[in-house]
Amino acid sequence: MTQSVQAVLQDLQKGIYLPVYFLQGEEVYYIDAITQHIEEKLLAPAEKTFNLTIAYGKESSMAALLTQARRFPMAAALQVVIVKEAQEMADLKNTVGQRLLLHYLQHPQPTTLLVFAYKYKTIDGRSTFGKALSKHSILITSKKLYDQQLPAFIQAFVENLKLFITEQAICLVEAYIGNDLTRIASELHKLHINLTPGSTITDGMVEAYIGLQKPFNVFELQKAIMQKDYPKSYQIISVSKEHAALPMVTILYNLFAKLLILHQTKETIPTKLAGQIDIHPYFIQGYLDAVQNYTLHQTMDNITYLHQADLQLKGIDANVSEEQIMKALIFKLMHP
Repeated sequence: MTQSVQAVLQDLQKGIYLPVYFLQGEEVYYIDAITQHIEEKLLAPAEKTFNLTIAYGKESSMAALLTQARRFPMAAALQVVIVKEAQEMADLKNTVGQRLLLHYLQHPQPTTLLVFAYKYKTIDGRSTFGKALSKHSILITSKKLYDQQLPAFIQAFVENLKLFITEQAICLVEAYIGNDLTRIASELHKLHINLTPGSTITDGMVEAYIGLQKPFNVFELQKAIMQKDYPKSYQIISVSKEHAALPMVTILYNLFAKLLILHQTKETIPTKLAGQIDIHPYFIQGYLDAVQNYTLHQTMDNITYLHQADLQLKGIDANVSEEQIMKALIFKLMHP
């Protein structure tokens, strides 16, 4: 049966579980959260030696796995069998392996909890195999959160840590990290270690401990360009080889497209201006300052420069390196 992540976690915390869990989807954070809870919480420490089996998909056959699942627990009421990286399991992709699992799903061992952590992919729900998983197991499809869902996730995660967080800090966490829930959780955990219960995470803390963990990042590059800080922008380009150039150009293109809208709008209320360019009101002042740094004519020219750089990075009329293209682009953006 298909269930939500939250419902499954709540049931597990109450000690309510069923024989087979199939966890799939692009958002690995929830798959890891459920797998970790089952691995760490359902068995007492003394029971794990003989009753906890961790297998990995690439190294596992369905026959051997199900043989393990069918045995009885030793000196415990339950045994747990977890298949990590199950998307690498060859038998989940062939007919023989699927038939073996389908038979087990119809006749599961009630004293075994069998978990498949099938990351980044999903089984076709229209197939016979997919329909059987939905009918005879707890099937969870973990999807990436939309941008508008991130603030609620961050707020709830922080509250679970017995902390508070300002709206500005939530915006910065989202801006610096994006929708990588695993990294959001990791960074907030690091902050949590250094704070007492009931403390409030501020935007200053996010800037200091999350935003600047790396010397520079794409968000910092955009900020430097908005401020027309050529030395810092040039430095970022020089040290940011771990970032692909094309995504940088896309982000900067979106920046100047937003500035073009602000140049042409007659709106003056900051919150409404933020809505027009689809950003959080917390960031609007930075964009308004950038409008003062770049005239309408410069903004239009910069969009042209970005388009030309995009073509060069794709191999059109280019015989220089990505780094040279980006350094030339940064110069042209700030020197009309």
